Amino acid sequence: MHALLGVIWLLLLTVQPRLIKAAMHAQHRLLGRTGVFLGGVFALSGVLMAHRSLVNMGAEQFAREGRLVYLPLIMVVLFAAALAMAVRFRASPALHARFMAATLLPLLDPVLARLLYFHLSPLPAEYLYQVPSFVLIAAVLALLTRSAPAATNGRVPFAWFSIGASLVLLGFFVIPNTRPWLAFTYWFRALPIT
Repeated sequence: MHALLGVIWLLLLTVQPRLIKAAMHAQHRLLGRTGVFLGGVFALSGVLMAHRSLVNMGAEQFAREGRLVYLPLIMVVLFAAALAMAVRFRASPALHARFMAATLLPLLDPVLARLLYFHLSPLPAEYLYQVPSFVLIAAVLALLTRSAPAATNGRVPFAWFSIGASLVLLGFFVIPNTRPWLAFTYWFRALPIT
């Protein structure tokens, strides 16, 4: 279901700019409202999928890998934050488009990390498979920030979003090994949601 919602999201982001280019603003707004609902369901399915993966782990696997639920959960947060900011700045086409583009970035990591994992020689540590996608996400955010017109209302919030997203991604290399995160992981796994 999560993958299907991701594909539908990609299709939505392909259609929306075409509607604007064709001056079909009413259809763009209608599809946009539908997209906000779809985005919410997509984010919720990401949380539920992360929870289900923890619940399905045996005790030994959970002790080894449970902390890594940070990655899917943080990608959901980045997606939801970008979508919320796109809605907030919908009156500014340049920023709205940038935040909508930013909703695609969390989709890069699972795809790129899997391609590297299955098609490259093994890396010395599994967490290194995330490095290329994190660098790509940070580079795209920097490019989107830098290319925003200087007079664009809200350029500063997009810059702060980009900085925050990059810091949260860097947190992947530290936060999952902290006691508060491990406590959160045990608490999250115990929730009766899946």
